[in-house]
Amino acid sequence: MKHGWMAVAGLSLGTTLAALVGCEGESRLTVVMEEGASAPHVNLPTVPTLPAPPPVNAAGGAFTIYGVRHQAARNADLWTKQQRVHGFIVSVYTARNPRGQNCTERDRCMEERPHVYIADDRTERDPAKMMMVTGYATFQHEVDAARHDAATGHQPTPAQQQMIAQGLVKPVPSDFDEGAEVVVTGTLVRRAANGQADSAGLLDYASHQTVTPAPPPANGARH
Repeated sequence: MKHGWMAVAGLSLGTTLAALVGCEGESRLTVVMEEGASAPHVNLPTVPTLPAPPPVNAAGGAFTIYGVRHQAARNADLWTKQQRVHGFIVSVYTARNPRGQNCTERDRCMEERPHVYIADDRTERDPAKMMMVTGYATFQHEVDAARHDAATGHQPTPAQQQMIAQGLVKPVPSDFDEGAEVVVTGTLVRRAANGQADSAGLLDYASHQTVTPAPPPANGARH
């Protein structure tokens, strides 16, 4: 009987100790929620709104500069074929002699081939968003002569007109001025026949249409 009582007492004591140990080992986290003006606020930046990409085509169906390069990166068939590209002339190369003057035929300048740059924005200054147009003249003096003929009303001879109509001769543009809005037809290449090159793609000139002439202050030869 005595042994039985001790067993019951030991069992009772063990249960009590286990309960106490269990209570002491329990972890509790008290969370206090604050509301109203005193509550902390997380100041996260607003989600930026990304601008929409430029259009692939301009009014009239011609490619934009962005559009022709974007499409050519996905369709190799556009390369080495004639494309119509709309843009604004943002830079005009003019060869200079050592005296800083426009290069003439007698100067025999080591000049680059005549070229202009067009862009989707008339005020563009990022070279990566510009496209070179070249192949419309071999030397600057040919461009100067075309400008002189246009200013004086001089017309090509019948023989020259026939050669132009047959595609044997390309008329040199006389209105490639900074600020002009143009649609250029040319072969999309990385290296033109005259040696001018751009890995992003350029236009080897065939013809053009002037949509809007350059404003008067921008007329004349420009770099």
